[in-house]
Amino acid sequence: MALPSSGPLSISDIKTELGASSTNQSLGTFSDTAGFAAPDAISDFYGFSASLTSFLGSALQNGVKFICTQTQNVTFYHNGSNAFPVVGDNVYTNSGGTTPAVGYSKVGLSYNLTNSAGVVTNIYPCVT
Repeated sequence: MALPSSGPLSISDIKTELGASSTNQSLGTFSDTAGFAAPDAISDFYGFSASLTSFLGSALQNGVKFICTQTQNVTFYHNGSNAFPVVGDNVYTNSGGTTPAVGYSKVGLSYNLTNSAGVVTNIYPCVT
């Protein structure tokens, strides 16, 4: 399950999300494990999920013109348990879950719209 995107966040919360041992709990070690660059900050972990699912989609676009004809050769990541994201899932462009994927992209036989936070707000079928 992903860490909260706001509010209190502790080293213990981060440790649990990463599945780290109870010893050697340092922000630096956790940041390295998650793939964050220095300087280390607890705020880097807001919304982080250690168990993201990868999927292929098309390059992100600002509109839907020709979206259903796009090639699906871009790897994205989401925090849901399905093969493809569903409404409410967070979608990211990186496996660390720190860069939201914003816009429209073709995914499977549909296309998704993600808002400025990378949350899927709508899924539309591609009609042939």
